[in-house]
Amino acid sequence: MKAIFAILCGFLFLAVAAEPTPAPTPQPTPAPPAPSQVLNFKQTITYAVENSPSLRVYKLEVNARDLELRNARSVFFPSLDLSTTAGLRETDPPSTPSNKVSTLQLALAEKLYDNGISIIRYDTASLNYRIANLTYENERDQLALTVGQEYLNYSLNAALVEVQQQQLSIINQQFSTVSSLYRQGIRTRKDYLRFKTEQRRAEIDFQQAQNTLARSRVELNRLLGIEVTEGVPNFDFTPLSVEHQLVAKLPPRAPDIKSHFRYRIAELQRETFQNDVRVVKRDFWPQLSLTAGASYNTGDYLGTASSINNNEFTEWFALGTLTFNIWDWGIRRRNISITQARANERSSELTASLNTFSADNSKLMFSLNERAKSYALSRELLDLETSSYGLLSRDYREGKVSYLDLIVALRDLLNAKVQLYTSYFGLRDQLLRYTYHEGQLFETVTHAQ
Repeated sequence: MKAIFAILCGFLFLAVAAEPTPAPTPQPTPAPPAPSQVLNFKQTITYAVENSPSLRVYKLEVNARDLELRNARSVFFPSLDLSTTAGLRETDPPSTPSNKVSTLQLALAEKLYDNGISIIRYDTASLNYRIANLTYENERDQLALTVGQEYLNYSLNAALVEVQQQQLSIINQQFSTVSSLYRQGIRTRKDYLRFKTEQRRAEIDFQQAQNTLARSRVELNRLLGIEVTEGVPNFDFTPLSVEHQLVAKLPPRAPDIKSHFRYRIAELQRETFQNDVRVVKRDFWPQLSLTAGASYNTGDYLGTASSINNNEFTEWFALGTLTFNIWDWGIRRRNISITQARANERSSELTASLNTFSADNSKLMFSLNERAKSYALSRELLDLETSSYGLLSRDYREGKVSYLDLIVALRDLLNAKVQLYTSYFGLRDQLLRYTYHEGQLFETVTHAQ
């Protein structure tokens, strides 16, 4: 009997040793960076993915689904239970020579078959784990898209600040020249006041552009999970410049989204819906259960002349149980219909969501081509407005045109620059969205040079 007890204890040791290590908990967000640290486009997206509080939720979900999968897998292995009892018990009349109670049991049990329920639940747990991973990757790309778009917006605002600053510098030079000529009696007071008005307007526009850039920086830091308050360090960013070669070649067709995260998630979710229906159907049909086990038992070794070995015994069992409900007023049949209806409902919601995503994907090419044409025309327009302003500025100095013509030409030049930057970063935004629809945005950004 001691040998049997030793064998069972060996099973217990192996079972404890084989227990897998729990999934690691995500590390907390590191302390905010130094205020002097400046990030580029790639570094900003990488930091957001690694530290965003919103994305950390999906990391925790992956860990939870991993633990659920381990639990579902462990059901297939034997369980070993140890139970012991010690105390006092009195009966009248006395039934035992001692009122002390002591028992010890070590039981090994295994469920050989449970009508396939454990297999279905394991499959569901595996599907949920894969769904959690794909959902995390999709949300990671979605976050990268959001941060990337805001970074492009920040770069646009930085470019507009530079344009407004150049515009203000030109107007200040013009105003200085007109003021000098006005004091000499060469220019009229109308010219002087007109340029003075343009100078104030340019100063206001420049200040507004700076404020817009500051707000964009705050929004980028918020997306990175940085608390943006007075006295708290936060990031600064290096604006993207206009690089014509990056937008010179456009994709010829819309991306193939059948392998996108959202489609793969929907396919797995439909499988889980059908697993739910399969579990309910197993309750409707006869249920067969096969169990086996063995145990070591002993007792009455406290307060008696017996040792722990005197009253020991072992037992084993192998049982088959067949259960079938004959009548339940149609509850099980209705449960199947309810579960199937809910599965169809959720599947329809997935289909509607994917249809919307597919339509957005088709519209993407229209927006991309529109932005590309707008950018090409903006480059031509800027060249024309630059030449026009140069000619009018020379003619104004020679007295051939009025101040009004020069101011209008200056405004047109400013608008042409704004149009160029707006169309360029708008085109970059559409290309970024195109990469997201391909399902490889984060990899593309992080592997870029």
